[in-house]
Amino acid sequence: MYKVQEVAKIAGVSVRTLHHYDSIGLLKPSSIGSNRYRYYNDEDLKSLQQILFLKELGFSLKKIQEAMTGGWDAVKALDINAALLKEKKERIEQLIQHTQLTKQELNGEIELSNEQRFSAFIGNKELPDVSIYETGLPAEAAAEVAPEPAVTPELEVETAPAPAPVKEEEDLEEINREADRIYNAVASLMHLPPDAAEVQSEMKAYYTLLDRFYACSPAMFKGLADLYAGDPRHGSNIERYRTGLAAYLKKAMYVYAESRQHA
Repeated sequence: MYKVQEVAKIAGVSVRTLHHYDSIGLLKPSSIGSNRYRYYNDEDLKSLQQILFLKELGFSLKKIQEAMTGGWDAVKALDINAALLKEKKERIEQLIQHTQLTKQELNGEIELSNEQRFSAFIGNKELPDVSIYETGLPAEAAAEVAPEPAVTPELEVETAPAPAPVKEEEDLEEINREADRIYNAVASLMHLPPDAAEVQSEMKAYYTLLDRFYACSPAMFKGLADLYAGDPRHGSNIERYRTGLAAYLKKAMYVYAESRQHA
């Protein structure tokens, strides 16, 4: 038998997390001593391992509980865990390679085309659907289970949904056309202050466009603005629309980012 502190150390979770799992009925200790201490056995630790597996894959505590309380085939569930982790591994390796290429471009070693810059986001596979037959989860739970954004160890919190991946070359062409339209539109509005409604409308469109590739945040939007204005390699692409556009665009992007931060 293991005390709660021992389980926390073995599994690498906090005592508070284990207390929370107990309180919601996800993982109850096999016994409670007369001293009110929680005691866990080996089967409890196996259940905790499955919980942490599914949590790592993005399942909410609610969905994990629905699955595990109904009884499931642990071996089949592990097979699916392995398949999902393999896909994550391949995706991470792809992004690492793309990061290295981007770093080389920023260092002036190579120059990427627009198609190459966004190649890592084309054909971005979503994790496979979880079905009743593949997971070994009970039918009632498996019909509803789907990977969800990660949650904190103790409490499930609302998180922003991930943007839809860009899947086809036609999508990239459409995005390039929209970016071109936005640059031209902002260039024609440079006689207005950066916080003008017309300018900020285009910044909203630009933010939404970027959000198709990754979960764009106000801080990231500002970082991109700094890159445009501070790096001649990137600024020159903006300046071809109109001289001074890179600096103007930075100001406009900062205004929009700050408006989102304080919304």
